Amino acid sequence: MSAPHKLKKRELLELVWSKPMTALASDFGLSPNGLAKICDRVDIERPPKGFWANGVSPDIEVLVGALDDPDEEISIGGRVSSSRRSRTRLPLEQRKRQVLEEARKIATTEGVHEVSLRQIARNLGISEAQAHNCYSTREDILVELAYEEYQAFERVRKRIIPRGTTRITKIVMSSVSYLREAARRGPLLQQISADSKLRKAIDERAKAERGEALARHVNVIVANTRLSEQQAILKTKMMSAFVRKAGHLVAQNRISLEQAEILCVPVITDSALSD
Repeated sequence: MSAPHKLKKRELLELVWSKPMTALASDFGLSPNGLAKICDRVDIERPPKGFWANGVSPDIEVLVGALDDPDEEISIGGRVSSSRRSRTRLPLEQRKRQVLEEARKIATTEGVHEVSLRQIARNLGISEAQAHNCYSTREDILVELAYEEYQAFERVRKRIIPRGTTRITKIVMSSVSYLREAARRGPLLQQISADSKLRKAIDERAKAERGEALARHVNVIVANTRLSEQQAILKTKMMSAFVRKAGHLVAQNRISLEQAEILCVPVITDSALSD
């Protein structure tokens, strides 16, 4: 077996941006995927897909400046690559949970726009291919995160509702619990849902659960009021949208929790009494 190629990080970065990965990998006696994994492990940014067709070359010195140690020597090829970090092979479900939690961390500290499979892989010290094995796209991760947030809201709501002794108190307590969870959990769900494509995917994911909840609420209204089923559905959807909007404002710190409760409770109560 040939001796490994030894070079500095900055040198590898310059090479990566000088020719396509296929050609460069051949120079090292590696597969393109194998070289890509090495670059990911040592945090060397690679050209995005389609770059060589119409990409604009970046300022290499800026990329070099972003390296933690540009002069660190790495070894590629040969019997052992010292650039490879030791890592534990986790079962798929554990790795998916790890990837999801890292995505949550990035989203809450840096913003949803910073979530990417490449960044998650770098933060975890795994290859981008391993991250892709867990979730095919960035959108898949964000939808999963949003769905988990939705389930967290639902768990609290279902725990609170039985404490109400009347239909009206149950409705008020359900709405207030939503507002308080929005204040406690922050804007992650709202930020992800702001993207219409993601919102549609989230709605589809939660369609069955939301449908069951709506049906239960509508049945109670129809049984206890003079409203028709269609009227009960429309009224429920309107009040739900009203509370969700207030929760969005609370999560974004645009109004306080106290202000949201003062705004919502009288409207919800009056609506329930007028059924």
